[in-house]
Parts: sequence; structure tokens; C-alpha cells
Amino acid sequence: MIYKVPFVAISKAVYAVLSDTNNNIGLEWFDSAVPINEIEDYFKSQAEFAYGIFGAADADCTPAKTVAVWDSTLQLEIYSNYKGRKVIAEKLEAVLNYLSSEAGKNAIQAALNAEGFALISMTVNVLRVNLPIYSDNGVWQSGSTNISFRVSQLN
Repeated sequence: MIYKVPFVAISKAVYAVLSDTNNNIGLEWFDSAVPINEIEDYFKSQAEFAYGIFGAADADCTPAKTVAVWDSTLQLEIYSNYKGRKVIAEKLEAVLNYLSSEAGKNAIQAALNAEGFALISMTVNVLRVNLPIYSDNGVWQSGSTNISFRVSQLN
């Protein structure tokens, strides 16, 4: 068996599902490699905005003769220039509710299947609202969640 680590497949699936405008989350998502000044330029016409960043990921394989099962986590970080915690709390709740819904799970399953994986289970874990960040650009709020996946490699 040739192993295929699901980092890219999971990131692509989550990005596609969370970027869908029908999910009512209302966030633009960026890779962690995008510089903050590019993100700020993207939102320069808006006084208040929030966005998500794909953070750290890990994967652990349980091999068998015919199939590899992967346990993987992906951290999602959310930032807002709104002074209070409300926007972060609402966005985290929206991510939780959508990914926990039948529609969210089906969308993740379809996207993973296209990448050669099958979703066994998915859990949204540890929703966190952080302390405010004070900078020259004002007060920023942030939060995060970890999404745990168990996927099987299809080929």
C-alpha cells in the first residue's frame, strides 16, 4: 500500500465547504501563508470585518493490509477587528452548527471522496475565544476550533 497523507485533501474539502456562500457562516478563509497585509488590503473597503485562517494540522495513520485509516486534526482560527467577542463567538457557533449538520457532513464527504478519501467521522472540538490583541491597527479579537477527522484512504 502506498500511503497518501490527507493534509491537502482535508484542507481542500474544508475550504470548499466553509467557503460556500450557502452555509451562512459569512467568512472569507485564507491559508496561513497569506501575509496579514494582503488580508488587510483585501478588506480595506470595510470598516469592520472577520476572516478565517487554516492553522496547524496533524495526521496519524493506523495501517492495515488493505486500507489506511487516518486520524487528523485541522485548526481553524478566526479573527475580527470588531472590539467585542460577539463576532468571534457567533462565527465559531456558525462553523460548529454547519459542520455538525447533515448538509455539512455530506459536503465534506463528497469533497473528500473527490480527493481519494472517505469520511468515517468528524468532530468539532474545543471552541475557544482568546483574549484581545492590541496593536497599532486597533483591537483585534480571535478564536479557534479544532476539527478532528477520521478518514479512510480509498486507494
